[in-house]
This record gives sequence, structure tokens and C-alpha cells, in this order.
Amino acid sequence: MRKYLIALLLISAPSLAVESPLLSAPSADTSTWAQKLKEFKRPELPKVKEYPKPFHYENQYSYKMNDVCSACHTFAAHKKDRKYSPFYNAHSTFMSCNTCHFVKEGLNYSWAEIDKGNVKLLKSGDFYGLKYIKVGNRIMLSGEESSAKIVPVYEGKPVELPLKGNEELLKDVNSVAKMHNALTDNPLKCEDCHKENGVLNFRELGFSEERIKDLEHNEVVKGLKEYKTIHFPKFIW
Repeated sequence: MRKYLIALLLISAPSLAVESPLLSAPSADTSTWAQKLKEFKRPELPKVKEYPKPFHYENQYSYKMNDVCSACHTFAAHKKDRKYSPFYNAHSTFMSCNTCHFVKEGLNYSWAEIDKGNVKLLKSGDFYGLKYIKVGNRIMLSGEESSAKIVPVYEGKPVELPLKGNEELLKDVNSVAKMHNALTDNPLKCEDCHKENGVLNFRELGFSEERIKDLEHNEVVKGLKEYKTIHFPKFIW
């Protein structure tokens, strides 16, 4: 009986990963990805003095890297664009990488959390940034302690792969090729979401009306498009 149980586990475990929309693309260009895997070096979080910074402001928070994307790319994945990279990296602490990089018809979006190797879609909770709260004499965003992220959902399945149970996928050339081939060549940009009737439905995601107004008419997004350099006064932080 134990032999049958072991065999069943060996068969069913890979099938869970295969069901993920992230592994739905063909494993094309495997030789190219084999070379990239050989040359790949996991990014380190830059020091504060280096630029572009990992985030657009200094913080001492630690973030779970429990999905296959951040396991390799960390939260300092964006470095090429000196102006936008810090903002992209900051978003990756409360949004799945796939929210911007997995783009196709038929998607909707939900908050989700990785727990014990499973991705759980969440309908409600104290998620990051849903509303403004007062802490002492400062106005801050709610949900600082939440580890939930906004993820795309395709045909009822979250487009996110937990690291636990899928570690071997990161060493398998075919799987790495599939995951990257499933991603778009034209990821979402700031203005795709930060506008009225944008890609993300902020109301369905639980944001307060005050937050929705600020997200849809975001001055930082306008400034990034209009000005070459953005300066943040230190007293803000």
C-alpha cells in the first residue's frame, strides 16, 4: 500500500504545477534559456547609496520571497530604467510580478496569499493600501503587516507559483522556458492602471473611495511622465 501511495504522490505533485497558467506556454528556445540559466546571477538588494535604489524610499521592512519569480529575481528585479525602476520594485512587494508581466484576454484580479505552498485567493482582509489610517501624527496606508498581493486570475486559477514544492522547476530548462514564454513582451505600465476604468478594478479589490480617487488621479504618475527627475522631500518619510 505504501508503494502505491508514494507512486500516487510522485504522479500528482508535478500535475499541480502543470495546471498553472504560468506553465501553459510551449517550452520554446530551450537552448537560449539553458545558456541564460548558466549565466544567471541572483540580484542582490542594492545598498542605499547605489542607484537606482530598490524602492523609491528607504525602509527597513523585510518581504517574503516565497514565489518562483522573487526566488530568483528578488524585489530588486527592475534596474534598467533609472526613473521608473524604484517604483516598479516597490509595487512588487504588494503585487505579483505576473500582474504586470502576464497579460492576456480574460484576466481578472484578486488579492492572494501564499500559505504552506498553496496560493489562496482572498475576498476580504486588511490588505496593503486599501485605506488611509492615522498613526500618531502621521497619515499612513493600512495593511502594513499583510503579506497578500494582487495577482491575476485566469480561468479561475491564480497566475502565481509558490516556491515551496516547485523548487525543482527553477532548475529545469523546459519549465523555465515555459514560465518566461507565458509572459508578455509588453508589460503593463503605470498609466494602464492609474486611471479611471484602468486594468485594475480598485473597487472590486476593496480600496476605499478616497484611495481610488488618489490612485486613478495619481500625481506621481503624472510627474513621472512629465518630468525627467522626481524629487521627494525628506520630511515626507
